[in-house]
Amino acid sequence: MAITQALYSGVTGLSVMADSMSVVANNLANANAKGFKYDRVEFDDLLSMDLGTSVGAAQLGRGARLSDVRTIHTQGGLSITDRLTDLAVQGNGFFITRNPKGEKQEAGGLFYTRVGAFNFDKDGYLADKTGGRLQGYQADQDGRLSPSLTDIRIQTSNLPPQKTTTVNMNVNLDSRADILEEEFDITRPQDTSNFVNSVNIFDSHGTKHAMTTYFKRIEDDDGVSFEWYATVNSDEVTDGEEDQPIKEVGRGVVKFDALGNLISEETTEFSANFTKGAEEDQFINLDFGINVGEEGGNGTQSSTAVASDSVTIFHSQNGFEAGNIKSLKIDLDGKIKGYYTNGVEKTLGSFALATFENVDGLMKAGRNQFFATVESGAPRTGVPQSGVRGSIYASTLEESNVDMATQFVEMIRTQRGFQANSRSITTTDTMIEEVVNMKR
Repeated sequence: MAITQALYSGVTGLSVMADSMSVVANNLANANAKGFKYDRVEFDDLLSMDLGTSVGAAQLGRGARLSDVRTIHTQGGLSITDRLTDLAVQGNGFFITRNPKGEKQEAGGLFYTRVGAFNFDKDGYLADKTGGRLQGYQADQDGRLSPSLTDIRIQTSNLPPQKTTTVNMNVNLDSRADILEEEFDITRPQDTSNFVNSVNIFDSHGTKHAMTTYFKRIEDDDGVSFEWYATVNSDEVTDGEEDQPIKEVGRGVVKFDALGNLISEETTEFSANFTKGAEEDQFINLDFGINVGEEGGNGTQSSTAVASDSVTIFHSQNGFEAGNIKSLKIDLDGKIKGYYTNGVEKTLGSFALATFENVDGLMKAGRNQFFATVESGAPRTGVPQSGVRGSIYASTLEESNVDMATQFVEMIRTQRGFQANSRSITTTDTMIEEVVNMKR
């Protein structure tokens, strides 16, 4: 091989060392950038030259070249902030933003990032500083998430009232209670019943009413049975009677077996006509738990009738008055929950995270964003904490994963490599000079 080839080998060494220093400098420049992932430079040797030697064939290297600049997607540290919409991913996954005006047209408007510094824009959408809207799943009125990926928008409008349609009641009705032969008397409810329960319910306007339910034991040869009578104040319904303080609006029967387990429950009638223009004939179902009959219960999570004082273990209902949003909360599973002034907690939506079969195939789009390529594969989207996707931490940002000590070591190695390659060039130049001087 001509001696001048050594010069070109040295030049390739200088070139790759310069590229390596550029990568190190870029890593250090972004050491404090939120969500930045550092790069690692990789080299290949150039195609060797085949030579014939006294012992056979041999190969002689011709220098080095840049093989790849690989982005290392390891987890960065998490730092706490005072903004709810500062989000960080702990584990796998990227936030998804949609920005049709993004700098990389080949991205198709979809970008992937670990930087979770989002804000609400003027239209209520969560967006990054470039205007890219965060993607996720919106929730319907019942808090069920839509299967379609869309721009996350938080509705801060008033929560309309919801009338009560179900009252869940878990009680123990004393099996030692006397069987009352006298019919239930609305004018003497306490004297013609064995137990009383009271719960607040709501009409279609969101007006609160106290519903008092009286339980009266009746004859049952196969177990224990109680009739129940639901009442409200007479002046709160349109069909109330002036000479009676309360009005019966519903009745039914609950039956228990010989072991005190709930067998069946039946609402025989229920019709409440509340005043001030509320919806007429409001029906409310009283649910005493999962019975061991048609519902296939096992005796737990339901009302009982055993030899113990009658007591209400818990009760709840699904109505509420109108309310305004008071605060927001973001859970680890990415769900956005709104808390309203009427005490209602409601799921408003959920963030989406994207994972890739080959994360090394992602291409950088600037601003610590990436876009998908054929090499990365199509994004696999879903809610946080599903599959291999990580968790979402609110009021938190992910720091860069740059280790400055490691970068300084790489800087020293690169500097020494550059110095050594420059020495090979100057030494080769000296050898060429000696060859030229042979003519003297």
